Amino acid sequence: MNKIIIGVNALLIAAVGFLFYKVNTLSGSAPEKQEIVEEAKKENKSEKDKPLEAVGNAPTGKIAFVNIDILNEKSLEVIDLIAESKRRKTSIEASVENLSMQYQKKVEEFQMSQKAGIAPQSELEAKAREIQSIEKEAQNKQIQMDNLSIDIGEKNATFQKNVKEFLIKWNNGKYDYILSYSDAVPTMLLGNATLDITNQIVDEFNAEYKARKGKK
Repeated sequence: MNKIIIGVNALLIAAVGFLFYKVNTLSGSAPEKQEIVEEAKKENKSEKDKPLEAVGNAPTGKIAFVNIDILNEKSLEVIDLIAESKRRKTSIEASVENLSMQYQKKVEEFQMSQKAGIAPQSELEAKAREIQSIEKEAQNKQIQMDNLSIDIGEKNATFQKNVKEFLIKWNNGKYDYILSYSDAVPTMLLGNATLDITNQIVDEFNAEYKARKGKK
C-alpha cells in the first residue's frame, strides 16, 4: 500500500510541476507574442486609424475648461466600461470561489482515501487528476483576471483618445486652449464659470458615443 501512496504522490507532484511549467512558459512567451501582434498592428494601420491632429487656426484669445470629474461621471462610454468590467470581474470571482470549494472537497476526499489505505491505485490516481484539473482551471481564471486588467487599461486609453479627437472636431477654432480641471488633481485653482463648457461637452460627446455604439 505504501507503494500505491508513493505512486499517487508522485503523480500529484508531476501534475503540479507540469502546471508550474505551463504557467511560466505562458508568462515568458506572452510579451514576445504581444510584441509580434503590436508590430503587425502598426504595419497594418490604415490612414483612417491614425489619431486626429489639431490644425492651427488664427488665434481667438478664447479659453475654456472641462471638469474631468464630471466628464468621467456622466460619460456613457465610461459607465458602460465600468459596468462591463464589474460583470466580468464578478463572473471570474464567482468561478474562482466555486473552484476553491471543489478543490478543498477533492483534496479532503483524496486524503481520506489515502489515509484509509483501502482505495485502489486507479481510484487515487483519478482523484489526483481531478485535483490537477481544478488547479489548471484556477490558473486559467487568474489569466482571465490579468487579461481583464489589461483590457480595462486599453479601453481607458481609447476613451482618452476619443475625448481628444472629439474636442479637436468640436472645437474647430472656437478656443485657443481647452483646459482640464479635476478636484482630485487641481491643476487649475479657479476658473470663470462662464468658461466652463463641461455640460455641453458631456452632452455632445455622449451623443457621438451613442452613434458609434449603434454602428457596432
